[in-house]
Amino acid sequence: MGLKKYKWHKIAGEAADIQWTKGDVAEVQVNGKTLCLGRFNEEWYGFALLCPHAGAPLTMGYIDGACHVVCPVHSLKFNLKTGRDTNDEGYKLKTYPVEVRADGVYVGFEEGGLFKWL
Repeated sequence: MGLKKYKWHKIAGEAADIQWTKGDVAEVQVNGKTLCLGRFNEEWYGFALLCPHAGAPLTMGYIDGACHVVCPVHSLKFNLKTGRDTNDEGYKLKTYPVEVRADGVYVGFEEGGLFKWL
């Protein structure tokens, strides 16, 4: 199995352009699609806008002290590195790599993926 290849999309000119909630979650647009960013210990993570369990907007949730995004409806937690729910209920949050570069902030979408929406 080879390494994943990504197509990178610039979402902001600089890190200061990102509008964060009090819960360290931000909503961003990429080619007409909406997703979330999260920050934990100086690392950035991209993930789906809606909770895969209840469909709640994760922008209303928060990042806890263990690198999880917490859903605002049922407090279900998802690991930002893997997307897996912490209760092992079988829910998986779609995640995306994020890079902060000298010329801006980028989110990566896997090339040749099943949904190819970007």
